[in-house]
Amino acid sequence: MMELSAGASAELDRKRLRGIMASFAKTGRILLPSVVVYEEAGNVLRRLQASRGYNLTGANSLVNDVLIALSARSIGATVITQNERDFVSIQGIQSFKLEVVA
Repeated sequence: MMELSAGASAELDRKRLRGIMASFAKTGRILLPSVVVYEEAGNVLRRLQASRGYNLTGANSLVNDVLIALSARSIGATVITQNERDFVSIQGIQSFKLEVVA
């Protein structure tokens, strides 16, 4: 939700997103990363640096993407994204369900 909020520059988009977030909150469908997910994320980020040359200085988006991927994995959900590069790289380190859309 944080990344969606950050990218919602138009008031109409922010209004729609607030509605979506309210619906998800009402039904208990907002997933927060667990302690285990944070630990796994640290390992994935370390491995991305070592094997794929990622620089984590100022890489907040990548950190968020790893948390999204591993949180989805923890409940068996599929990540649906247009961000093929980062999520495929993450998937090369830790498996999770991924669908890339155009």
